[in-house]
Amino acid sequence: MGPNLPLSAEDVELTLLPLERATQLPPRAFTDPGVLAWEMEHVFRRGWIGACHIDQIAGRGRFVMVELGGESVLIVADEDGLPRAFVNSCRHRGSRIVDAPEGTVRRLTCPYHAWSYGFDGSLKNAPFTGELVDFDPACNGLKPVPLAVVEGIVLLDMSGAAPSPAEHVGELRGHLAHYRLEELRRGARIAYDVEANWKLIAENYSECLHCPGVHPELNRLSHYLSGETIEGAGLWCGGSMTLAEGVETMATDGGHGRKPIEGVDLRSILYFLIFPNTLVSLHPDYVMLHTLWPKSPDRTEVVCEWFFEPEAVSSPDFDPTDAVEFWDQVNREDWEVCALTQRGMGSPSFTPGRYTTQEDDVHTFDVMVAERYLEALKP
Repeated sequence: MGPNLPLSAEDVELTLLPLERATQLPPRAFTDPGVLAWEMEHVFRRGWIGACHIDQIAGRGRFVMVELGGESVLIVADEDGLPRAFVNSCRHRGSRIVDAPEGTVRRLTCPYHAWSYGFDGSLKNAPFTGELVDFDPACNGLKPVPLAVVEGIVLLDMSGAAPSPAEHVGELRGHLAHYRLEELRRGARIAYDVEANWKLIAENYSECLHCPGVHPELNRLSHYLSGETIEGAGLWCGGSMTLAEGVETMATDGGHGRKPIEGVDLRSILYFLIFPNTLVSLHPDYVMLHTLWPKSPDRTEVVCEWFFEPEAVSSPDFDPTDAVEFWDQVNREDWEVCALTQRGMGSPSFTPGRYTTQEDDVHTFDVMVAERYLEALKP
């Protein structure tokens, strides 16, 4: 059965109204542990979630480990360099096979009793099991997790029953393809511990109404009212921003003059949210990827990574500092206002507000959440 959802259908339905009449999600959606427990089971574990970029597992034995609601998943490149995903638990006594966010291993060996597995998940060695009755090594490999790679983004399906990844990403795939994400290489990574609900971070990403006051440096590079909303089939939302005259990229001190990504619009920034936890920002000379990992109703781990053309990363003078420092500042400014919002929503006197006409992407994201809620509230 799983946890019940402690929300009322009447409150949630107000979010589904057209933007001009809609009310934002009820505060309990951001503060109640019961809501997060329900989301873990019915949102994060019953559909595709973004895990990482394919570059992080480029080569035999390269791995990424992600944690979600008590579950740990190991994503590793197999003997042919193809990505595989498994529950990160030894089939003997349950120990984690790996316990680092990422790295490289020569083989998958349990650190407890040395059971070992192939990169295809098959059990290779299990000491002192040869005389056991009805013990079949073929039935004791690592438990697989369905995986798909869409334009360089690695997606996981914890349920094994999600619709096709093509349906999930939909028409966004065409926008991503222009930037050749699968060919880009990572230049930097920062993990943040944010004192806010995962949905607040997603909502904040989906609007720039706050940019003049919270991000004055960002607003000088791209006016907060520039760009347009982009729509299409699939579980995503987003749009564009236009660089100000004389600005070539979003970075400190005007950037380091990197060669742009071939074939992209040099005047636009595209930003997209792939439901539920993947934020993709497409810049003329780099791509930025955020993945959101809920830890509690008021705490989220946010992994932010920067990707560049392979030629740029392999250059002896490659230096991503200008882009990393710029967005590290912007990120921390965002985390501060998200944390303030989280604390404010905890007030017993707070009631959900209305959307402004500059928050259409926020409303689109909230509608995706509300529709999931109503599947449980109005079955």
